[in-house]
Amino acid sequence: MYGTDVGAALRARIRPAPAALRFVNDADAFGIGEHTGGAAAGHARAVCLTLGSGVGSAFLADGMPVNDGPLVPPEGSAHRLVLDGRPLEETVSRRAIRAAYARATDGDPDDVPDVRGIAARARAGDAPAGTVLAHAFRALGVAMAPWTIRFGAGVLVVGGSISASWDLVVAPLREGLSDGGAAGLRVAPALLPDTASLLGAARWAASPASDEEGSQGVRL
Repeated sequence: MYGTDVGAALRARIRPAPAALRFVNDADAFGIGEHTGGAAAGHARAVCLTLGSGVGSAFLADGMPVNDGPLVPPEGSAHRLVLDGRPLEETVSRRAIRAAYARATDGDPDDVPDVRGIAARARAGDAPAGTVLAHAFRALGVAMAPWTIRFGAGVLVVGGSISASWDLVVAPLREGLSDGGAAGLRVAPALLPDTASLLGAARWAASPASDEEGSQGVRL
């Protein structure tokens, strides 16, 4: 679909024609929703992450995404970050965690459990599982620390499928943030893991449209 004008295609097909058609990135929608009624509510600046197949992110100022400017990564996207010379998602993602566990156990990468299964093994005392998860989430904290400081975030909210293992995420994440200089940053799991994106999309649709329509957010 790269290069396709999806908006034009939808306008041509939806009947009756919509009064307006707006788009928002899924991670931004999640962040807006968590700011509206979840763990980021009440914070002037917040960073929200979605952990699953990759690392989605929303840098929010007064509840609206910031996707440009010197205070955020390129396009406001954490997946664009590099850690130890490698893209962050080669360390923190479903694919990366499963591959790391396969290496740690000399297993077949195609046969290792999903992250939920690796987390279950870690809770049961599987040392390689615990080590792999701790390494990934500490790395996430190290990578995010300078950007949370630069942005002036009051909270880092974590959602997505991997955040269901919050009991295994939070300690190494805090350790990485501390190592990166953001020891005092509040971290919290998403309060609306299943509905934040819908709530955020609704709020985005109801907000005044920018001159450049889309999910560009605001610049700081």
